[in-house]
Amino acid sequence: MDSFYTSPELADALVGLATPRRRKLSIADFACGEGSLLLAAERRWPSASMIANDVSAASVAGLRKSRPKWRTACSDFLNPRSVLSSSLRKHLAGVDLVLLNPPFSRRTRQTFEVAAGDEVFHASIAMAFVVNSIPFLRPDGAILAVLPDGCLVSKHDEPVWRALRKQFKVEVIRDNARSAFQGVRARTCLVRMTKLSMPLPATEHVASPTALAIVRGCVQMHSRKVVSSRIGKPLIHTNHLQNGAVTSSGVYVVGAVLTGPALLFPRVGLVTPGKLCVLSKGRRVTLSDCVLGVACESETEVELLRKMVLADWPTFASAYRGTGAPYITLERASRVLCNISTDGRLLLTEASREAFT
Repeated sequence: MDSFYTSPELADALVGLATPRRRKLSIADFACGEGSLLLAAERRWPSASMIANDVSAASVAGLRKSRPKWRTACSDFLNPRSVLSSSLRKHLAGVDLVLLNPPFSRRTRQTFEVAAGDEVFHASIAMAFVVNSIPFLRPDGAILAVLPDGCLVSKHDEPVWRALRKQFKVEVIRDNARSAFQGVRARTCLVRMTKLSMPLPATEHVASPTALAIVRGCVQMHSRKVVSSRIGKPLIHTNHLQNGAVTSSGVYVVGAVLTGPALLFPRVGLVTPGKLCVLSKGRRVTLSDCVLGVACESETEVELLRKMVLADWPTFASAYRGTGAPYITLERASRVLCNISTDGRLLLTEASREAFT
């Protein structure tokens, strides 16, 4: 398990997001570690009842000594048998506020079976802690969590979030500094989950904006094979996206060809306005797998799209997320560009969508 504990400053910030409705609160942390989150809650609500659980016997023993009034348990919260055989079972459906800074390392890519509603999923470790906390909530209970960006945007956890959003309003309140945890530089955020007064029916479908045809390059830089200009087309990587223009690489490769006009931008890394670049009309290039592109009908259209994105830059930039290096997926790029464009879609014809061949 991870051992990067929550600083008092971050704990206070998380607790500050709570809007409890009861005077006498029951507050739980199921991965309490040294108890930072519950200590912050105790500072705000001295009379609240605190429930502390951790898999580490040493951590729990320390809290039993320093906070004898707290209700403590030592169980593996990812193991239902361990939880139900501990004193935690007494608190099912009785907690007003769950505070979490769950482990989130995915070095082994291990997943955990969880149940959300009537569905069963295999979730990341951070996601599993969130889902397993839900049975402990009162009907008007809430969850406040420090979560890694990867948990919010990974395709693996996406089905779980879809299921949870039928029951909860999920708000990403703020992004934390990468130095928030001593000893590791990870992208994390503060998330608030409050129960919906009217849960969405399982069959309800919320329409999404019309998707755009976003294309991703396929040439991997570490294994690219350079050819002559007679055989291949110019290779465009992220370092060739400069000040709104696509510069020449001088390197030719064989691969799928994108014909301008098109809007190019990085798939991964720190995105800046200068990296949002126009590929001029008639110019034919091959993209690395770190570059995404949108083929447009005309130079007017691509310039208009670029201006709209720049005018709403915070929205576009916020689509780049990830616990490590920030990145954007094809689906997120399509959604954010649809939302930014004037009427939720661009006038892209089937012909323009087939420009990438």
